[in-house]
Order: sequence, then structure tokens, then C-alpha cells
Amino acid sequence: MANTGQMLLVLGAMVLFSLMLPSLNESILYSDRTMIATKAEMAAVSLAQRILAEAGTKAFDEACITGAPIFPSQMTPTGSLGAESGESYPNYDDVDDFRSLNLADSTTLPSVLLNVTASVVYVNPSSPSGTSASSTFVKRLRVTVSGPFLVNPASGMAMQIALEQLYSYF
Repeated sequence: MANTGQMLLVLGAMVLFSLMLPSLNESILYSDRTMIATKAEMAAVSLAQRILAEAGTKAFDEACITGAPIFPSQMTPTGSLGAESGESYPNYDDVDDFRSLNLADSTTLPSVLLNVTASVVYVNPSSPSGTSASSTFVKRLRVTVSGPFLVNPASGMAMQIALEQLYSYF
């Protein structure tokens, strides 16, 4: 009789353990997904910051390369922003060349492919959050990074990392 009581306790413990195991397993998997997503986010931010810093080392506009003072009317028109013929990344020579950026990077986080695109617009200096239809002394570069592991772990939804920076000619 004493063995029967112990056997029931063991069976009860096994049932409880088997009910808790899927929950424990899901918790471990969620933690792993969160860790992978966090590493991918950090790599994406690092890559975007690197591109923004690199753009900061370039001339403001093609017209500025000679070093002579220029006026907005002499700068690249808004419809022509982007790399000039024959230019490709990483051999850009001015900020608006980055508008043509379309890069697949697997060196920032090995075994994870990150896709990088960029946009460049002229900005009205008195309202930097908007855009300007004509050339000004301020440009905004927006770098967007996407990839298969850039997901919100809670929802599973894909996301992108986007960073912006203003560049001015003064």
C-alpha cells in the first residue's frame, strides 16, 4: 500500500512536469529569438552609423569639390541627386551620391545579410524636418537597414532601422 501512494506522487509529478515543459521550452525559444533580434538590431544601427559617418567625410555637393564658394543655384538640382555616371559605392565623392546606395552587407554581422538603402533630399534650413523643392545649403541623408533577423520578437513582425543626419554647406 505504501508503494501505491509513492507511485501516485511520482505520476502526479510527471504529469505536472509534462504540462510545464512546453511553456519552459517556449520561454527558452523566445529568449533566443530576442537575443538574435537584438544582435541584428545592434549590427544594423552600427552599419547605418558607419554610412552616415562616411558621408560626412565627402563633399557637400559635386559643385563644392573644387573648393570655390557656391550658391544654391549652382548645386545639383533636386531631380538629379544621386551618383554621377561611373560612380559606385564606396567611391562616392559627395553626400547626395548616397541616394544611389543599394548595398547588401554580410560583414557587419557574419551569416546575416543586411540590406542598406539611402535617400537624400534638400532641406529648408528653417524647417529641417521637411523637404525643399529647390537646392539649399542643407541636405538630409536617411539610411535604412533591413534584414531577415530584424523582427520584433513579441509580434514577429519585420522591421527596419532608419537613421537620418543633416549635412550643411556653411
